[in-house]
Amino acid sequence: MDIRMIPTKTHAVVDIAKSPALIAAPTLLRMNGNKGSSLTPRLLGSTGTIVALLTDYEFGVKRIVPMRAHLALDAISGVALAAMPFLTGGHKRGLRHWLPHALIGVNEVALALTTKQRPPRVPRLRALAPNRTVAAAAVGAIGAVAAVTVFAKRRTSDADDD
Repeated sequence: MDIRMIPTKTHAVVDIAKSPALIAAPTLLRMNGNKGSSLTPRLLGSTGTIVALLTDYEFGVKRIVPMRAHLALDAISGVALAAMPFLTGGHKRGLRHWLPHALIGVNEVALALTTKQRPPRVPRLRALAPNRTVAAAAVGAIGAVAAVTVFAKRRTSDADDD
């Protein structure tokens, strides 16, 4: 029985949501006074964002980090996140100083163990455009329409001021 059933695309979505949540959690949970409880999630959230953008899966921008290495890093960071409040003594300050770390850390390890190790081979976003000049022309046209709209609104508001 293969326990790796979660698609890499789902893992990517979780990574994209989890990293900013880890960065914001210490502020939202009012644990800024304790570095043991606040520094670790911020550090792991920041590095998680970078690793997610560099991973070879569907939402990776620059596909440098192989999926297997990403999953290993996720498992290590999950264990570190769950253990850090207990190693630094932050758990003595109350439930909110260790429970979120433990839940997210265990989730990270479980996700690392159940995510598929290879993403499906799909074309990159750049390859989906049939012709790069057509894509560039479409972007240019959208920009031109936006500029004309802004200019027309300014002209209308200037006329109203007179």
